[in-house]
Amino acid sequence: MIWSPAITAVLIGIVAAFSFGGGFALGDWRMASRVAHLSSDNALLSAANDRCATDIEKVRAAMDTLRATTIAREKNAAKAMQTASKAAVRHTKAARKIQSLPPAKPGHLCEKMAAEQMEYVRDRRQNE
Repeated sequence: MIWSPAITAVLIGIVAAFSFGGGFALGDWRMASRVAHLSSDNALLSAANDRCATDIEKVRAAMDTLRATTIAREKNAAKAMQTASKAAVRHTKAARKIQSLPPAKPGHLCEKMAAEQMEYVRDRRQNE
């Protein structure tokens, strides 16, 4: 068989064409594999992002509920403090009145205690 320069050139051309073609095919296969991998990653990350968005909305709703509850508790506490301060003033006046009373005479101690108890019950019924 005779190897002529023309046949050698044609064979080199055919081998080069197959090599470049194979390289491009391999490159396309690798790129397709990479695209599939990236698509899979994208699907996972999108699902995680959606869950994150849902969790953020749940946290915002919970924070709104906590704010509303806190405001309601603060209002209730303010009302309770007003009621308690009125009761404290009333009790302070009663304590000052009791402290200013003269001591009971030795023979009238029981009558004095009975009168104080009746006054206490009367005041208690008025304030309820």
